[in-house]
Amino acid sequence: MASKGFVIALLNSLEDGVKRILNPTFEYVLDNLRFGHPDPGTRAENFSIFWFTATTPSTGGTEFSIEHGLNVTPQTLIPVLPLDEVGAQIVPLTVTRVADGRRVYLSSPTTSATVFVGLEI
Repeated sequence: MASKGFVIALLNSLEDGVKRILNPTFEYVLDNLRFGHPDPGTRAENFSIFWFTATTPSTGGTEFSIEHGLNVTPQTLIPVLPLDEVGAQIVPLTVTRVADGRRVYLSSPTTSATVFVGLEI
């Protein structure tokens, strides 16, 4: 992640009028990066992360999948804990198969738990 100081140093070679516009623009962007609320099926506010929810199977250790339909293979799954969901929890997740352009494949020892995740592409 670039620091604001690095970006401002790069912009210093520009004309004052251009710097006057671009410096606060970059400062605003870098100060306001957010994941946002993990609403299933939506994209994070400022990142290439898409939110999904799933329920772990009623038998621990059983494979389940999350259909994401992104048509690209996600690189990372990030468990999240939405603070406006009473009972929300982060549970152990294990990758059981390599993700593909339609699904991620997981298991968990925790049964019947709703999980909220972000998939980064």
